[in-house]
Amino acid sequence: MATLSPLITLQRFAAFLAALGWLVVMLPPSALATENTAEKDPLNSFMWPVYRERFLGDAPVVFDERVIVNAPGFAEDSGQVPIELDASALEASGEPITDIIAWVDLNPIPRLFRYSPMSHGLAKLSLNIRLEQASAVRVAVKQGDTWHVGGTYIEAEGGGCTTPGIASADTDWENTFGELQGRLFANEGEQRLRVRLSHPMDSGLIPSQPAFYVQSFELLDQQGEQVAALDIDASVSANPTLGLHMRPSPGGYVIGARDNNGNRFSIGLQP
Repeated sequence: MATLSPLITLQRFAAFLAALGWLVVMLPPSALATENTAEKDPLNSFMWPVYRERFLGDAPVVFDERVIVNAPGFAEDSGQVPIELDASALEASGEPITDIIAWVDLNPIPRLFRYSPMSHGLAKLSLNIRLEQASAVRVAVKQGDTWHVGGTYIEAEGGGCTTPGIASADTDWENTFGELQGRLFANEGEQRLRVRLSHPMDSGLIPSQPAFYVQSFELLDQQGEQVAALDIDASVSANPTLGLHMRPSPGGYVIGARDNNGNRFSIGLQP
């Protein structure tokens, strides 16, 4: 007995609805396949739909190999896990990148940072993060109306978000609190900034230890104009260390930071 293909069956059903007066719009099979597979999570995390809606809204999303997230396969120290974003290949397409968001699927405080490159920031940066357990780590880069998503999976023993920070382990931390150190390296066509701020970055997840963490960094040119901005959360490691790639500024940059208690810190970096 001959059988009908799914496509023929669908066409006949559409014809039946049309005969009843329904307005039927038929999409080609290729369009249906694209719609169904465009957001198939390559890391197969059950949390992807939750954070896709929370952080990216209803904007179009594609998983893009040009958004590279470099990280160790196993986190030997769950409180200090280095990650690096490199979306320079996406940026090379010519359309401006307007927003970058990163998060950890299984952290109690999932968001890591939100970066606004503005006029001078490039889509390449690094920092250390905390992992509460093995998890997918995501970075979403917005170009035009579309979010381009990359990520990696990091194995970990865990506990990076809920173990005591340096304020508990180091009795001398107040002596260096607020020290902001940095260097500027001039590369071909860009300047790389390396910045380290002495701060406990307490998450508030430990009983009797209130949240006390850096919330934002801003980059100003020598005329005082803001040229990039980075908001971070308490899933970033203690003593946050940032690596930022910037378009050249002849007079260098002024970097300012602010924590959730209203403390402010700043440093000037020249070529």
